[in-house]
Amino acid sequence: MSEPVIDIRGVTKAFGEREVLKGIDLAVAEHEAVALIGASGSGKSTLLRCIDLLTEIDDGDILIDGEVVTDPSVDPVGVRRKLGFVFQSFNLFPHLKVIDNVMLGVTRAHGVGKDEARESAVAILGRFGLEGREEERPRNLSGGQQQRVAIARAFATRPRAMLLDEVTSAL
Repeated sequence: MSEPVIDIRGVTKAFGEREVLKGIDLAVAEHEAVALIGASGSGKSTLLRCIDLLTEIDDGDILIDGEVVTDPSVDPVGVRRKLGFVFQSFNLFPHLKVIDNVMLGVTRAHGVGKDEARESAVAILGRFGLEGREEERPRNLSGGQQQRVAIARAFATRPRAMLLDEVTSAL
């Protein structure tokens, strides 16, 4: 058996006196889909934010492809380049067109040229049923269409793993 893509070991996180994550252990293998199910406020989003290094853990370790990414010396931007994150609230840039939202991470974080990024983004948007919407602003799209743009944006970077926070809530 190969090493997990994401390996969470004894992760804890508290906000003040409220301990949200209590010694979480989880290993996610390549091509494996894992669903976190729990009540509102139970820590599902917090765990995803910890994996993406958006929220600092209090204890434990998170490894991506065997590398401890929660070590303070690790560059969080480098870690995020390996992960695609679709936020519950989409987090699209309202001042950018759909095509630019999808291209942004590919061009800025991965150094892909604009022509190649545009071609790829158009193809990905087509796969998500958004052909012809490339020049729209997010505010002109339905909630479900905005969610699909957010998913397309995450896929565009060809991440090692996807973190999906209530990804179907608007679909």
